[in-house]
Amino acid sequence: MVNKMNLSELITYSTVLIKCQYNDGTSGSGMGFIINLCENKENGTCIPVLITNNHVVENSVKTVFDFCSADAAGNPIDTEPFSIVYEGNDWIHHPDKDVDLRCLLLAKVLKRLDENQIKIFYVPLTTELIPDETVLSNLSAMEEVVMVGYPIGLSDMYNHKPIIRKGITSSHPKRNYQGKKETLLDITCYSGSSGSPIFILNQGSYATTNGMVVGNRIYLIGVLYGGYEFSSAGALQYVNLPNVPVPVTHIPINLGVMIKAERIFEFENLFKV
Repeated sequence: MVNKMNLSELITYSTVLIKCQYNDGTSGSGMGFIINLCENKENGTCIPVLITNNHVVENSVKTVFDFCSADAAGNPIDTEPFSIVYEGNDWIHHPDKDVDLRCLLLAKVLKRLDENQIKIFYVPLTTELIPDETVLSNLSAMEEVVMVGYPIGLSDMYNHKPIIRKGITSSHPKRNYQGKKETLLDITCYSGSSGSPIFILNQGSYATTNGMVVGNRIYLIGVLYGGYEFSSAGALQYVNLPNVPVPVTHIPINLGVMIKAERIFEFENLFKV
């Protein structure tokens, strides 16, 4: 089944809608994605984790993850979501407390599902999709990017699919925006988009510094976590994208900020012996 999907379809199976109930009685939603860390191809091992923003799951007392069900052959049943309810607090914060990322180990959950003969379908991302410095230096200052997420909690509920949005990089991916390992994006982002993976994804052809190339490419370049907006008083300010619905007192200006995907590697250092 996976071999019959194109890149843009595959990444929709890498994402998970996260619904939270917080200790103050409010509720909200955000986005997470599954990625395999510490992958060892020789012995076929890896550490599957779910990555999202810290501010999405912080103080959540009940967190629900929506996966896609699978049939007996392992094929996706798009119209049948499978929800996992998590009431623990085993989220692992990024080693740098100033980085708005957390991850949750999935091995125990996946093993329990397997023991109970419950099949879900997902396509994990791999760290091989994260571009290195050489790749970044050869990118353009204006690259087309794709964001997969659930803005204000919206999705194709019937087919259990996230919403794909498109934009461009507004600062060069090889540089650190405002001196941080972040990149500015020109893309429409609303509350609920927090934790969305950002890809450079081209199908058919793409431009390089040496001209047009025929073929496909995909890079995981970052994780959305905040953006700029005007306040009701007309002041420009930067905010984390709220995951709890609030009255409209701020106007997004379609500029988002992503944490560079290279910071995901820093999670791996926590698991290496």
